[in-house]
Amino acid sequence: MKELIAGLPGGKELKLVLVGSCRGKQDEERVSYLFKLAQSLHIENNVVFVVNQPFSVLKDYFSRASIGLHTMWNEHFGIGVVEMMAAGLITIAHNSGGPKSDIIVPFGPEKQRTGYLASTESQYIETLYDAWIIGRDNEQSRPLRLSAQQSSMRFSDDVFLSSFKSLILEFLL
Repeated sequence: MKELIAGLPGGKELKLVLVGSCRGKQDEERVSYLFKLAQSLHIENNVVFVVNQPFSVLKDYFSRASIGLHTMWNEHFGIGVVEMMAAGLITIAHNSGGPKSDIIVPFGPEKQRTGYLASTESQYIETLYDAWIIGRDNEQSRPLRLSAQQSSMRFSDDVFLSSFKSLILEFLL
């Protein structure tokens, strides 16, 4: 984060908003550690913690953000990744698990990019830099954002229901 703030055009305006839930003491300790780490790195003015808030608050942050970052290793699916893509965020996720195999994959007949995958610190810095640069230009980022939004619809309730009905009918007939 410190490298990004220093190295990006307009980097001082960059905010890392950590949004999520604390499921217990271990999660609360992690949030406390990250808060103290931000202070020790002198980037506390660029980091915001939004913990245990309703979905409406999450949607509000997504509506104002330009990049979505998901770092969990080997996430079995990644509904948070899908939610970021559906919101039109330039999405970066860990290069493993569901995001790698099912979610941030080329989409449509033209195999358009739907986001970025990273697994090392240097890859995250590089992809965040790229996402920040193209994200500042609506014309340049529009194709990525639109393909991500369209791709996310593969996981909608309507698609699930339709697929489920087709499978059940196939099984019954």
